[in-house]
Amino acid sequence: MSACDCTCHNSDVRVAKRGHLAQAVEQREAARRIAEAAKAEISRYFSDQKRFDVIANNSVKDDFKRKGREFKERDAEAHMLETVYQNERQKALNAIRAEEEEKIAVALSKRQQDKERQDKEIQKLREQSEEIRSLAEKVRIARVNKERADQLVEKKALTAQQQEYDRAINQYVNQAAAEAEAMDAENQAKRREANVRARMMLEDQIAERQEAARMAEAEAARERAMIDEVVKRIMLEDAAEVATKRQRQQDTKDFIETFLKQQDELRRKEREAAVAEDRKIAEYWQAVRDREREEAERLAMRKEIADRMYEKVKREMEAEMARRMEEEELINMLRREEVEEKARLEDEERKRKAEEARAEMVRANQYQMKLKEEREAAFRAEEEAFKQSMLAKFAEDDRLEQMNAQKRRMRLAEHQREVQRLIDEKRQAFEDAKAREEAEEAAKRAEDERLRGLVEEERKKLLREAAELQDYLPRGVMRDQGDVDFIAQVLEDMRLNRAKQGRQ
Repeated sequence: MSACDCTCHNSDVRVAKRGHLAQAVEQREAARRIAEAAKAEISRYFSDQKRFDVIANNSVKDDFKRKGREFKERDAEAHMLETVYQNERQKALNAIRAEEEEKIAVALSKRQQDKERQDKEIQKLREQSEEIRSLAEKVRIARVNKERADQLVEKKALTAQQQEYDRAINQYVNQAAAEAEAMDAENQAKRREANVRARMMLEDQIAERQEAARMAEAEAARERAMIDEVVKRIMLEDAAEVATKRQRQQDTKDFIETFLKQQDELRRKEREAAVAEDRKIAEYWQAVRDREREEAERLAMRKEIADRMYEKVKREMEAEMARRMEEEELINMLRREEVEEKARLEDEERKRKAEEARAEMVRANQYQMKLKEEREAAFRAEEEAFKQSMLAKFAEDDRLEQMNAQKRRMRLAEHQREVQRLIDEKRQAFEDAKAREEAEEAAKRAEDERLRGLVEEERKKLLREAAELQDYLPRGVMRDQGDVDFIAQVLEDMRLNRAKQGRQ
């Protein structure tokens, strides 16, 4: 089906759809008018009902019910028409929407296909173009050089950080040692002070115990005096009862003497316990001092061993790091030389291939011109030979037929016209072939120009991506001053964009 037929068919469909819509609108309008007329009629009916209520009450009620039924039926019909109209309208909108979505989908699919085709063409061009491959390889080399330079900078930063860390460790160790010594001195001072306080406490305790013993002895003396007083008073008071109470007094005296002996024994045991406790306290503090001295000696020995091991490991790590940095520097130098030599050889090879391609193109153009001249000369010779052969043939035919001079001249003119027509046809065919060749060459030149434009665009894209690698690009990447200006402009645009983003 042609595009015109499709357009006409779509127009007929839209006209038919619009006809259905118009019919539905008219039906809905008619139903609305009917409903309004019914409502007006009911209103008039209600206004007249008051006058005819007494006369025709039953008739009015029946008529009202009938009118109500008719109104409901008309309302239902109007609702049905409205539903039909809405369905038809929704169908039309769905059809229009589906058509638009199909057009959008086709356009998007075509755009996606064009983009995929262009991407495939660019990818193929990247794979086939020696210049793009060489530039991509050089950009890759620049990235590798930048990564290696970053690694060297990072390694130097790590070395400086490690040195700073070692210096901080040494400072921390020295500070910790000084703090430990100060703390040790402070602890020793505290221990001496604690020993002094403990000795003073012991002396106070001994003095208190001696004072308590003295007070106990005074108390015992007072108690003995009181007892003697009590005994004397008892003896004075009970002189008459000496015989009966002597034994009781003797028992009491024995009890008191026993009590005093027990008190003396208890005070003696307390003094012995105090002496034993003092001895244990002195032995304890002596053991504490011995342990502290041994711990200090052990810590000093461990610190000395740790310091010697740390110095040894530090010297070994510094030597190993220096050796690795020297080896890495030599390896990077060799790699840079290899990369530069490879880039130089590739550049020379590319230039040689370009020169060979140009020379081959010149030889091909010369060969094509030679072939063209040979074809034109051969065509002219063939045209002349064909002309002579045809004239000879026609002359021979005229001779054989032995025509008179007038007929011969007429036949000769006719033969010449026929020969000229054939020559014109062959010349036209040659001109057409030549025009086709020129058109093909022009199309080829245009395609070559388009491909060169794509190559230049990809080259600019690679240069834009490698703008930040300007200091690491090998020789041969910059073709002329225009490339230098282009990279400088890209860097300036990037700087302006970063400044703009920073302000935002």
